[in-house]
Amino acid sequence: MKIFVPESNALTKAFLQAIQLFDGQSEVSSLEEAEILLTTDVGDLRKMYREDKFFGLLATEFKHVAKNQPDNIFVLDAANPLAQFSSTSAFAFKATIQKWMDGRASASPTMTQPEIGSVAKLSRSYSVLVIDDKHENLELAMRVLPGQKMVLATGPEEAMKYLNLPGQTFDAVLTDMHMRPDKLYGSLNIDAFGITETIPYGFAVILEATMRGIPVAVVTDGNHHQDWVVAMMSKISSATVNGQKVILLNRSPKRWDEALKMLMEP
Repeated sequence: MKIFVPESNALTKAFLQAIQLFDGQSEVSSLEEAEILLTTDVGDLRKMYREDKFFGLLATEFKHVAKNQPDNIFVLDAANPLAQFSSTSAFAFKATIQKWMDGRASASPTMTQPEIGSVAKLSRSYSVLVIDDKHENLELAMRVLPGQKMVLATGPEEAMKYLNLPGQTFDAVLTDMHMRPDKLYGSLNIDAFGITETIPYGFAVILEATMRGIPVAVVTDGNHHQDWVVAMMSKISSATVNGQKVILLNRSPKRWDEALKMLMEP
């Protein structure tokens, strides 16, 4: 098992000693090289979470961690800072990993590079902020928007930093609708949410961007039969907010190029 530990401390060291029972264990220097990330900080999970890796959280505030986590996250109660991890917890960790790996092996493979056909032609280059919490969707934006001046943000909190940056201007904002909670609004208790739970932050982005005089396209690939927000987007395709144009587009895969064309060159 190749394990990445973003920040080593007494707890992670103790747990790594406990799981040395397993052959082939080794620490690596990045998540890309690793099969497993081990941390005591739930913030690391929110920043680095990916469906193709396994994550171990040694929770020092276990009772405050949301219990509805995906199968590839193992949460261990480490509330006692002097806890000595036993072989029982180590075996539970490995058993959870094995169950997740077995599930992945039986699942159908997914396409990492969706077919997109020809991209929409734009008459000029625009300065665009693209917001999405999934790296594959940001990569898709780079594929379908060649020649555009893009700034990529992995969530609303990061996006607001770019919007508030002195001297930074954008012609348009393209955003996902549903994104994982972050610390944009400090009163929100993000620890109450599972790592894969999402919030319809697209509405907040619409308000934040249009107040700054920037038109917005919200692009989602959700199921309108299962999500009321996506169903609404299928019914209401455009609006004017704070005097700025807003369009709502549901496409799978996400067609950022079509959204920018509809927003800027109707």
